[in-house]
Amino acid sequence: MLLGLALPCTAHGIELSGLLDVRALHDNGERSWTLDGMGKTRWAGGAPVRLGQGIVAAEQELSDALSGFAVINASDDRRHLFDLQEAWVGWNPVPAGPWKVRARAGLFFPPLNQEIDYARLTWTPTRTLSASALNNWVGEELKTRGAELTLTHRGRATGSPHAIGFTAAIFNGNDPAGTLLAWRGWSVGDRISGASEAIQLADLPVYRADGAINKQTRDIHVFREIDGRAGFYVGVNYGYADTAEVTLLHYDNRGDPLVVKAGQYSWATRFDHAGLRLRTAGQWEWLCQYMAGETRMGAQAAGVDFRAWYGLASHRLGPGTLTVRYDRFATREHDNIASDPNSEQGSAVAFAYLYDVNSSLSVVSELLSVRSTRPARVLVGAAAYQAGNSVTTSLRWRF
Repeated sequence: MLLGLALPCTAHGIELSGLLDVRALHDNGERSWTLDGMGKTRWAGGAPVRLGQGIVAAEQELSDALSGFAVINASDDRRHLFDLQEAWVGWNPVPAGPWKVRARAGLFFPPLNQEIDYARLTWTPTRTLSASALNNWVGEELKTRGAELTLTHRGRATGSPHAIGFTAAIFNGNDPAGTLLAWRGWSVGDRISGASEAIQLADLPVYRADGAINKQTRDIHVFREIDGRAGFYVGVNYGYADTAEVTLLHYDNRGDPLVVKAGQYSWATRFDHAGLRLRTAGQWEWLCQYMAGETRMGAQAAGVDFRAWYGLASHRLGPGTLTVRYDRFATREHDNIASDPNSEQGSAVAFAYLYDVNSSLSVVSELLSVRSTRPARVLVGAAAYQAGNSVTTSLRWRF
């Protein structure tokens, strides 16, 4: 895909865009799970200056209706600095009437995240530094490798304020989705998993050589195909002018929980999602998303019900924008291994202020506070209840 975008550049040209995000921070929370801990934030226990995101996106028109798109992501909290984030070919013909058809095929995220700006073609939150627990999990463990079709009735084409759209996709390669939720739980951050990277879990007894699930390795290859079965998602969205948007989506990877290959289990993961976006008088913006589902592997060896939701309010204040977000998240285990507790509950509050220096440069500061109770922490010598606060300032340059 990348070669196909790069080789014909002299004939058609490639449009490049990107983001460089450098951060200074202080985090007194439990050691991050990215550093073999079980903390809920991305940076706790690490260096005070970090590369938050480094993103280069390439888009090329292949014909009047066909285009190619790819994103390379750089992050200093993975084993390899660079990895592929997305790569797909899209079909977007000019509509002849009120109905518009779009399709894409390749590697991409399911259309869930309301905290980002899809027009900017990246997965980075636009109002805060951290993403909600719900969207952070999507960025870490869900990615579509398949084909998606969207059909939208555009109210503006007929003078109506109402619009409705339908989305359906079929995919493979996301069989381990659910592993992080079961054995690490939710986290609050903005980490994006690369297409080829392996994510390492904390050193819990259950998947050690003498553990109850010793066929599972600590490394999780989150976008691997294991059982040969395709998954799907279907969704519907409704919009009223530029004031309100409601989205609903059902996701099911159709994983066979009894299949394990090369240290990786296929997890049966499915969930329902609902989202609401409102723009009201006085330059207020309100977001809310809710997700509930279940994931399991083996013959009831590991399994959890999970749910998460957040509410966000954003408003212009002085020269910038102030945003407040409140998160709630939980998992409840339903498996047969008592020595592997996977339930948790927690909450988080984020306050962020974004100031645009100019059209390319922004400064974002965020105060994040996370509280959670997870009994599995006791297995690695930590207290079940953990609380932590972080203060982060980011310099973002877009091009």
